[in-house]
Amino acid sequence: MLNASNIFTLLKTSEEFLTLHNIKEAKLDAEVLLCSVLNIKRSKLFTMRSDSLTQIQLKQYEKYLERRSHREPVAYISGKSEFMGLEFNVNSNVLIPRQETELLVEEVNNQIKINNYKDILDMCTGSGCIAVSVAFSNDVFVTAIDISKAAVDIAANNAVINKVISRIEFLISDMFDNINKKKFDIIISNPPYITREEFKTLEQELLFEPKNALVAEDDGLFFYNKIAENSKEYLNNNGIIVVELNSNMSQKIVELFEKYGFVKIKIIKDYANLDRVLVLKNG
Repeated sequence: MLNASNIFTLLKTSEEFLTLHNIKEAKLDAEVLLCSVLNIKRSKLFTMRSDSLTQIQLKQYEKYLERRSHREPVAYISGKSEFMGLEFNVNSNVLIPRQETELLVEEVNNQIKINNYKDILDMCTGSGCIAVSVAFSNDVFVTAIDISKAAVDIAANNAVINKVISRIEFLISDMFDNINKKKFDIIISNPPYITREEFKTLEQELLFEPKNALVAEDDGLFFYNKIAENSKEYLNNNGIIVVELNSNMSQKIVELFEKYGFVKIKIIKDYANLDRVLVLKNG
């Protein structure tokens, strides 16, 4: 039973509980989950150290901690995740937005400003974090697609929450299948790219995320190949492709796109100095 005499002692015993279950960020996770129960910003939590929870709040918090002890990601427990300073609803139908993917959005934003691009295609949109963030920061129109209706519903809801729904069209589509023969200035994608062998080595938290949004056939290259093979039909002459990379096979991915006539502009490395974002032009 947690010591719940006040928030200060509750957080201390919650951190100890999560640490015993080998949760790496036990202190942070305990705080974030409590903020979710109380529906407050984390910055406010430290002004409430002497406050207490109601019995209903305490039971909810204990349930959250129990779920986290079984390695369920905090974002799925709270139902929320932050990306590019915006809040997104998430559940187990979509991947949790990653900090590394912000590098992709930042590059897209730069390219839009430099080239005055207007029409964007976001493939494998998932939670919609890329499409929504790009539409939020730029005067553009985004077409966002995903094969999963559940994912498209979540993405559309996130566009409503962040007030950009009027500038995004969401489509259920298996890659290019349901896209009209429209031309785009930028094709963006953070596709499934983990190989079956890599999947076996993932940390437990990732096993809660949708496998079909993580794993790709053809040794992780299936979706990159689909994009490379078909993008010429949908990309303007001066258009670009920006994709997130599986850093373990970045050179293979570059060669795949070059085979279909695209020219590498650059590769952007992530915070761990791994190849993370590939930018190509229509050759």
